[in-house]
Amino acid sequence: MSINILRWIAVLVIAFLAGKLMTKIKMPSILGWLIAGMILGPHAVNLIPQSVLDAGWYKTIIMWMQCAFGIMLGSELIWSKLKSSGKALIITTLTQSLGTFAVVSLAFGIVFYFTNVPIFLTFIFGSIALATAPAPALSVMK
Repeated sequence: MSINILRWIAVLVIAFLAGKLMTKIKMPSILGWLIAGMILGPHAVNLIPQSVLDAGWYKTIIMWMQCAFGIMLGSELIWSKLKSSGKALIITTLTQSLGTFAVVSLAFGIVFYFTNVPIFLTFIFGSIALATAPAPALSVMK
């Protein structure tokens, strides 16, 4: 069990360093965190085994970390900065968000219709895509 905790701490350190590397090339640090998590997780290198991911202590810590990172990311969006960026930023963000939601929902809707999967799930997948849609454009515009 202690080796798994050490592995988890190692992944956190590597993810932190990957985030710092991303900021050096003018990208959001969360991109480094996500890439490190995908590479080091149970579906690639398997540095963090599935048994750790299923543990109750791990789920509790992850919930707290998600809240902390959400607050940290949300604090970067200051209305006065957005307002000074102009209407183009707002229009681009809304267009990409709504466009992404519509395209993803439509694509899944067509597939789900022919595979007899409940159609309401298309809106869930569209909402998931909506959560990340404006991030690349905001990074480029920044």
